[in-house]
Amino acid sequence: MITLRFTAEDLRGATYEATARIFVPPVLAQEPSPPVPVWFNCGYELPEPMALDRVRRGWIVVTPCEPAPDSVFPGANPLVRGPNTDFVLAHLVRGMPFVDPAAIVYAGGSAGGYAALLTAAEAFPAAVAAATVPIVNLTHQGAHLFAALPTVTADPPPDHPAVPVLRAVLVPMAEGLRAAYGEDLTGTGWSAHSPVEHVDRITCPVTAVFSTADFLVPLDQVGGGIMGLPSVADPSHPEHASVRLLDVLGDRADVRLTPVPPGAPAMEDLDLTQAVAETPLPLPDTPSDGSSWLITVVDEGPAEFGGHWRHALAPDHEPFARRALTEGVRVDQLTRAKLDQLLDRHRGTEWLAPGFSHLDRPAAERRDVERGLRAYCARSPAHARRFAELYAEVGEDSRLLPDDLVRALAGSPA
Repeated sequence: MITLRFTAEDLRGATYEATARIFVPPVLAQEPSPPVPVWFNCGYELPEPMALDRVRRGWIVVTPCEPAPDSVFPGANPLVRGPNTDFVLAHLVRGMPFVDPAAIVYAGGSAGGYAALLTAAEAFPAAVAAATVPIVNLTHQGAHLFAALPTVTADPPPDHPAVPVLRAVLVPMAEGLRAAYGEDLTGTGWSAHSPVEHVDRITCPVTAVFSTADFLVPLDQVGGGIMGLPSVADPSHPEHASVRLLDVLGDRADVRLTPVPPGAPAMEDLDLTQAVAETPLPLPDTPSDGSSWLITVVDEGPAEFGGHWRHALAPDHEPFARRALTEGVRVDQLTRAKLDQLLDRHRGTEWLAPGFSHLDRPAAERRDVERGLRAYCARSPAHARRFAELYAEVGEDSRLLPDDLVRALAGSPA
């Protein structure tokens, strides 16, 4: 296990120190060592037993560590502090000599799933984004959170075993989001930090799972009337809260409805103060033709006060990830929207949310962009041609990559 300490900038541009852990399998000690894919756990710190289990299954595991209290503005939760820790850590990992930048899975759950989607939006190339019950529309999430707080903080609180955990998480989350983006949910900070605004930049394969019973991340963020399920849109929410993931994705999404696995225990029957034995939840591993997103919705019944799940489930994204790694980076992972974003990063222009700080140091951004383009173009002559064609379409004022790099990427003689 490698402990990595590094600095990043928060949403205001102030520097903070972050810590991460990298778990490396012994096979890398061989000469020559075989290629080993990376499981990059975004947002939250992955417990060591879970990290070691994944290492035993043949992965390098990367995880940020829980920030110290008051060490990063405006708070420790990944939804609050934003994806900057993950962005900088990803740049460092992609530059390591034993890592193939095209063989990294960006994964996470809840606020970590939110961070995984944004990190996949920033990364290029990428193997997979694997998100479990992720927040996809921050405006909707803010409206839902602020509406739920009076219930969570009521005195006396509701007689529900999840209340202590909900109060401990949701109250500082609300305070942090207000500090970062303000009280007004129509402010651009809310919408600009929503993954639904950046799906055109998430060009790698995506596997995501949601629950019909999710109280914390309402299914209405994903789509209205999914597969016949009722829509619960709130007309009192700001306009941007109605932007749903499936509306933005269109035919790029393959949506599957799945039942709860037999024998999965209901959360209400468990002692939530103790470790919960979760039932494995197999997920589909192959989307329909033409779909880059495979979205699984677990039918647990209607949402009620509580957490993400009505049953103790452990979704398994690994078969999807293994299949995508075998297929490799597709030519169409580089799009015009993706190339424009990469060129913005190369010249130091904010792309995620103008007015906020998300970029790494200029030299680090340039190195990461150039490294990613080299990894992509080296895949095949078709990849190199795709880059050359898209780069030729870019306006002259944006074609700022070094000429010798462009010639090398496009496969032309220097």
